[in-house]
Amino acid sequence: MDSAAAEAGRKKSGGSRKQGGQGERNAVITKDVIIKLGLHPSTVGDATWGTRDLLNGMLMRHNDQLGGVLMSYNNDKIVGSDARILAMAGYVDVHVSLTAHVFCPTVGTKLLGKVNKVGVDFIGLLVHEVFNASIAADQIREEFIHNPADPTSLGGCWESAVDGGKHRIGLGAKVVFCVKSVSEYDDVLHLIGSLAEEGTGEEGHVREHNTHASTGAGSRKKKSLPSSLGMETPRATKSKSSKK
Repeated sequence: MDSAAAEAGRKKSGGSRKQGGQGERNAVITKDVIIKLGLHPSTVGDATWGTRDLLNGMLMRHNDQLGGVLMSYNNDKIVGSDARILAMAGYVDVHVSLTAHVFCPTVGTKLLGKVNKVGVDFIGLLVHEVFNASIAADQIREEFIHNPADPTSLGGCWESAVDGGKHRIGLGAKVVFCVKSVSEYDDVLHLIGSLAEEGTGEEGHVREHNTHASTGAGSRKKKSLPSSLGMETPRATKSKSSKK
């Protein structure tokens, strides 16, 4: 990734962000860190440029020092004055402080992905339009049936038999899924997901289900309030006219 693209990524990220909640489902956290970088001797004359060139090369790749994938960064600067030439290498060891926006999904996290592949035995997704995720058929709850004849979705779609296919997952659908495992090979992340858990499925359907559940819980709570407090529901009394 060149420096121009990296600079665009940093500007897009804006200011510091806190960890996304379940509503965001993005698994991106922001943290201030100090990491160690090895500068090539040719960049020592402009160490700031050299460190940024290295940081730009780390974008969208998994990094052990950060514990995840560096999405973007800002506020970077070289700290300390103990730059040392690494033995037998010639590289200069420097420490850099920065505010890093890191994608670090964990098992059990619910993420939002966009379906880019559908098959009779799987669903493929992209998270943040970059990271591959896959959901095998045995991780899709039994209410879903694969429909290979859907003309609007190459490879067919997965439809719920419970509501007559209203809950549908096809190409382009945004889907909430649960992370079952996270693997990394050659600094590239891959996610294995599941649709077996409650609160997973097509984003609009999940949101509607949560809204109905929340409304129903509030209604039940309101109705049970008088009895739970040991109060009797007030009864209307008929007024009597005074007799003379």
